[in-house]
Amino acid sequence: MVIIQPVIAYWEKLSSRIPFLANMYSYYYRQVVQNEIELAEISENDVVLNVGCGAIPFTAIHVAKKTKAKVYAIDKDREAVERARVCFEQRGLSGCAQVIECDGAKYIPVNFTVAIVALQAEPKTVLLENLLKAVAPGGRLIFRKPSKSVENHYENLPTSPAFAGAVRQKMKTFDSSVLYVK
Repeated sequence: MVIIQPVIAYWEKLSSRIPFLANMYSYYYRQVVQNEIELAEISENDVVLNVGCGAIPFTAIHVAKKTKAKVYAIDKDREAVERARVCFEQRGLSGCAQVIECDGAKYIPVNFTVAIVALQAEPKTVLLENLLKAVAPGGRLIFRKPSKSVENHYENLPTSPAFAGAVRQKMKTFDSSVLYVK
């Protein structure tokens, strides 16, 4: 039974209304995102696509702040997209980050050089295929791999193609971020 994903989505939507809670929630992801920035060697010259940004787009926020890269955050949940836009506005990031309502499993709305895919984003195989088709050679894709304790709540990552790299993460729901390179 999958229960974690809807609980997290509900919590993010609720917390997004209260900046203090949103900041506390995103605090724990700062090191995660820093590890992913280093893994994919993200710089200000990149265009980053955050797939499954949720109502508190902490990955996109941290990437925009730490790298100065242009960031696009997508989610298929209309309410989450509306709340994510407010989060960007509250942090003065509207000029370097944009939120788009779309399902990355159906189409990719922008050209990008790096994609970071949320743990909750599914179906993983279709997302990986779509992202690999859309990104130019040399493009980097990061997926978060569920930890053993919760892997039955999330779809597993495809075994092919092979990962080009990985970084350990100290999170309860995912224990590593893996890198694919086209």
